[in-house]
Amino acid sequence: MLVLKFGGTSVANAQAILQIAAVLKEKAYPQNMVVVVSAMSGVTDMLVSCYQKAVQHDASYHEVIQQLETKHMEAIEQLIPHSYQIDIKGKVKLLLRELEDICQGVFLLDELSDGIKARIMSYGELLSSSVVSVAFKHQDLPNTLIDSRDYIVTDNNYLNAKVDQKKTFALIKERMADAALTIAPGFISRTETGKTSVLGRGGSDYTASIYAAALNAERLEIWSDVDGMYTADPRKVKAARSIKELSYKEAMELAYFGAKVLYPPTIAPLVAAQIPLMLKNTFNPSHKGTLITASPAAGQNSIKGVSCIDNIALITLSGSGMVGVPGIAMRMFKAVATQNINIYFITQSSSEQSITIAMADQEGQLALQALTKEFAQDIEIYDVDPVNLEPHMSIVAIVGNGMIQQPGIAGTMFSILGSHSINIRAIAQGATERNISIVVRGDDAVKAVNLLHDSFFLAKSEKQAEAMA
Repeated sequence: MLVLKFGGTSVANAQAILQIAAVLKEKAYPQNMVVVVSAMSGVTDMLVSCYQKAVQHDASYHEVIQQLETKHMEAIEQLIPHSYQIDIKGKVKLLLRELEDICQGVFLLDELSDGIKARIMSYGELLSSSVVSVAFKHQDLPNTLIDSRDYIVTDNNYLNAKVDQKKTFALIKERMADAALTIAPGFISRTETGKTSVLGRGGSDYTASIYAAALNAERLEIWSDVDGMYTADPRKVKAARSIKELSYKEAMELAYFGAKVLYPPTIAPLVAAQIPLMLKNTFNPSHKGTLITASPAAGQNSIKGVSCIDNIALITLSGSGMVGVPGIAMRMFKAVATQNINIYFITQSSSEQSITIAMADQEGQLALQALTKEFAQDIEIYDVDPVNLEPHMSIVAIVGNGMIQQPGIAGTMFSILGSHSINIRAIAQGATERNISIVVRGDDAVKAVNLLHDSFFLAKSEKQAEAMA
């Protein structure tokens, strides 16, 4: 059993879908495979635009739905013989009519709950999986189309739902037909009460991981438009190169710190079942990509990658009245948590006089207000200083299992950045020593990533070349 997931660019148009068919035929088809597909590239953003326009009483959401119809009909006309188009065109029109009815309700009633947002966003994957399934049948790839909402059960957090793995795994094992090829929409799921939920942007990776773990797959393959995971974001670092092998933990760290090729929660279901994960390029299938396992082959470089999260706000709580007072950190985190703010980074001075946290820039003001309210009395009596907010920052992280055995990496990192006048605003390192994270001004982030990449990758390559010479 193989599980393969194809992202939005891999199903973006007829030519891309034909390329997927070619990839599957190379997999010694027929063998048992589950293929999970994302919405066509750009479609989820179009769906978000639909509900945003509808709730603002902007009737141009009709035009967006028309664009969605055109996009999918063009693919159908290029992929499927004319005499076989009527059924799939009818299904696409039916789905889009449902979508239009929901948006019309939002427009008229001025109501837009998270549940309605999830329903609207689900149509991207419902449309793409329907088109892909029929297209494959006309490429000599007979298949069974399923609806992932019949299998994946979640909580009521509609837009970033948490999967109930016990119930989900039981349903997959019980209901999944023993078909040679199954097509499943990614991203979408359902709550206990049967309402549509979604697994967060990028959640199709997670969908595929859930299927792989439940079915004890031989391997999960995630296919996108890049050659696996890179040593840095190639859009920021021209010298970035693909990584041959990573451990699960290294991949989780890199994904968390901004490696867009992989949705962070994807790896967790694979770890318990020890299922290997391959990251491959749909448009360059001969490239080996990146293999992610529990115990990858030892590499020559202790650092596997340099990652970056942009648009970060840094908040610092400080004051002499915090020293030796239990519960300060708890109050801080509770105040932020009640606003559903996700914290990316935490550091505390050993003197206990300050705690610094980082979150998304757009949540900075909300966190500032929550903390100012929580510590109002402490600030009034000067035990705590006014809460300090620094927007427009970036987190830069270096990741690698090999850092555990190699001293001096942090020193090299700080020396390189200091010599180029890049000020480090905060530092954090986990007890696992698998990553070192720093916060710098957003304007310095690209420069910092390039300097660190040059130092840990290019300099090492040059030394190896000299040794071989």
